[in-house]
Amino acid sequence: MTKHRAHKEHRAMTANPTVDLCAGGTASAGSTTITFTNHRPNACTITGLGSLLSCGNSFSVPAKANGVNGSITCSILPTATAGTYPYQSSCCDDQTNPSIVYQ
Repeated sequence: MTKHRAHKEHRAMTANPTVDLCAGGTASAGSTTITFTNHRPNACTITGLGSLLSCGNSFSVPAKANGVNGSITCSILPTATAGTYPYQSSCCDDQTNPSIVYQ
């Protein structure tokens, strides 16, 4: 049973992260995508991640609809380097200051 539990932990560490667009998150070097989720009733625009993600420097995350959170998945660019990537979102409190930490 211990071996099975360790295997699950390993899979969690290499999984591509899913993050709330106002909270940010961490992506490991083994990650290839990041999925942003939106539980708000309006679409939200994210800006500032053009040097990290394939979605460009400005992209929209759809609103929650029919009980399902909106989401968008972006590929991590092959040219991305380790670091902290702060971004802005049109529907987050100005004091939130989310970022993606790519390590």
